[in-house]
Amino acid sequence: MANEVLSEKRKDVLWLTLNRPEVHNALNAAMTDALTHAIRAASGDHGLRAVVITAAGERSFCSGADLKESAGGMFLSRDGTNPIADVMRAIEGCDRPVIARINGRVLAGGLGLVAACDLVYAADHAEFGLPEVKVGLFPAMVAAKLLAKIPLGGLQEMAYLGHTVSASEATRLGLINRAVPLASLDGLIEEVLAKLRHNAPGAIAAGKAALLAMRDMPSAERLVFAERIIAVVSGSDEAREGRLAFAEKRPPRWTGKP
Repeated sequence: MANEVLSEKRKDVLWLTLNRPEVHNALNAAMTDALTHAIRAASGDHGLRAVVITAAGERSFCSGADLKESAGGMFLSRDGTNPIADVMRAIEGCDRPVIARINGRVLAGGLGLVAACDLVYAADHAEFGLPEVKVGLFPAMVAAKLLAKIPLGGLQEMAYLGHTVSASEATRLGLINRAVPLASLDGLIEEVLAKLRHNAPGAIAAGKAALLAMRDMPSAERLVFAERIIAVVSGSDEAREGRLAFAEKRPPRWTGKP
């Protein structure tokens, strides 16, 4: 793991910390490679219940691609894919919930990482913006994820005007789940993790994959797909354990295996 990303396993949660605070945690090749590798490795780790992505410092979560990276390398494809897009794919493909803990400003490609996460909680001083047009770029990859999360008008205003929104506005748009004072942020994350631990990990993994698959399906196809998913999930060992625990009025004993 590169120094650009700090990795720490806290009980059953993998914490990944963006660690370039001196440049507002801008994404360079070492950071994107480390993130992609760590998140892919977390997928399928039955000892993990979640992955939390946060950042060093309190000013910036991530300012996007490092514009000083040689020859604009963070905007070019490597082996057919872009390094920031690879991180987004790793987040979406991870079979554990990926939670963003936002401790400061989020800009450009950093917003793409946030948009790919399953749950997002922010300090109320955080801001969210797409300033790419101010330097002759357009947030195409970020927009590809934001189109499924926020209203088109809000996305257009952010993208065309280089507009920045507050944490409260980001909550209203549906970009983040909740914003709280920084002093309360860790407590909120622990509350969310405690709730996740009570729930079936296999059902969550199946549900995450199903939501991603259904997102771009026509409505009729979604229902047919969902019928197949619920039939499979309802016949799982987890579902049998859940029904038995309910009947016996006790907490379910999850194995952790999806």
